[in-house]
Amino acid sequence: MIKSSVKTAMILRVLLVGTYSACLLLAVMLDMRSRVRRTSSTHISSSIADAPTRYTGIVLGCRVNGDDPSTCLEERLNTALALYGLGRVERLLLSGDHGTMGYDEVNTMRQWLVDRGVPLEHMFLDHAGFDTYDSMVRALKVFNVQEALVISQAFHLPRAVYLARSIGIDAIGVPADPPQGSSCRGSAVREPLACLKAVMNVTFLSAPHFLGPVIPITGTPDASFDR
Repeated sequence: MIKSSVKTAMILRVLLVGTYSACLLLAVMLDMRSRVRRTSSTHISSSIADAPTRYTGIVLGCRVNGDDPSTCLEERLNTALALYGLGRVERLLLSGDHGTMGYDEVNTMRQWLVDRGVPLEHMFLDHAGFDTYDSMVRALKVFNVQEALVISQAFHLPRAVYLARSIGIDAIGVPADPPQGSSCRGSAVREPLACLKAVMNVTFLSAPHFLGPVIPITGTPDASFDR
């Protein structure tokens, strides 16, 4: 009987500690998300029409299916194409995951835009944009981007703009959501945890996975091409 009571007490203690830890983590994540949103809220355009003019548009990568962009990525590419067509950006930095020979977000983005009339010489490829933080650090340190329009869905923009501005890029977010809503809006559920990671990256000045030779966005993009 005594052993049973001790065992029950231990189980209750573990459950209480686990619940407390989970609540604490949730509170921290929500606080970090709030910080990210406060920092970026005045630096996000309401639409393409309201976007200012910047030399560079940073298109953040997303899943591809072979040589075809996912619907989520196509939303971003359509927005980038519209901004370029309106003269709001002169150069496009396509930043995504090209970590293996069999998976290539950036060349898929480039081909999609080439097929719609964007000249090759106006696009730069960042093959090591493995996450949003890496994309922004590399935009600054590899491509010397000082100011930019950041193109992604509305749920993602607060974090992307926060990261860009925290490391020194004068960034304005432009939402890529179509009128009926984004096909990837369900991904917003991971934003609290992603915002916690973003604040930690900025606080501890995390290094990106790769840097490499400087390829100025104001020059020629040839060195960023692999084919």
